[in-house]
Amino acid sequence: MHRLYFPSPPLASFVRCFWYWEGVPHHPSTPTLGVPGAAAPPPHTRERLLPNGEASIVFNLRDEEMRLYDADDPRRFVSCGLVGLTGARTNCFAIDTAIQDRVLGIQFQPGGTFPFFREPAGEVANQSVALEVLWRGAAGEIRERLLAADSADAMFAILERELRAQLVRPLELHPAIQFARSHICGAPHVATVSGVMERIGLSQRRFIELFRDQVGLTPKAFCRVRRFQRVLQTVHRRKAVDWAQVALDGGYYDQAHFIHDFQGFSGMTPAAYLAKATEHLNHVPMG
Repeated sequence: MHRLYFPSPPLASFVRCFWYWEGVPHHPSTPTLGVPGAAAPPPHTRERLLPNGEASIVFNLRDEEMRLYDADDPRRFVSCGLVGLTGARTNCFAIDTAIQDRVLGIQFQPGGTFPFFREPAGEVANQSVALEVLWRGAAGEIRERLLAADSADAMFAILERELRAQLVRPLELHPAIQFARSHICGAPHVATVSGVMERIGLSQRRFIELFRDQVGLTPKAFCRVRRFQRVLQTVHRRKAVDWAQVALDGGYYDQAHFIHDFQGFSGMTPAAYLAKATEHLNHVPMG
């Protein structure tokens, strides 16, 4: 069973979707962490997840702790317990495909976690932590309610209600951050931090501070990772690619700049990504 649920406004401005999967572990069907969709088990045991500047929460509904691995050194990992929060990232990590047989999650919009945590989003940037640490017992209680639900729809209703119960701030971002988020996400290949700042009336220091607190990354880092995401969408599953043209259209200075950024975010060359790409944009099989 694979289900998605899209909340209505104003929550939709902060939550991209809720998702549920139950079945044989295999490839995820969307860029969110752990949402599977292929029909057969994968020939690999781990997947590399590429950064998109968004945070996510995953509930493992089996009694097995979740481990997130260093994509370049699988001997290194962090445990997120049974419920984990992954902050906005600019680097990739790896997951076990074997723990994907019954999972439920929240995929946030950029900056989407801000109203639900007292801690600034920047404190968990490029990190994955047990949600119990931040919600102080609530994560386990929510998981127990989810386990008692008799359908995916019931779980979505519980999760939406419980997420709203965790609100510590209004469902809104600072107007300058809302404008910057919309501007950068809408055209990351042409958006610049200086161009945004010309239109928001904040000092550079204050803008960077607010953006990091609410979105998790600095404006420059967020712009770079969203530009990387646009490139992935452009080349995904294409048979042949003119990389020089991709670099030019993507807003990079030159092809060397493009390759440097691509490798920094994905841990692989653009050609290597294309060779391994499946139908799932941000999930790359690992041997």
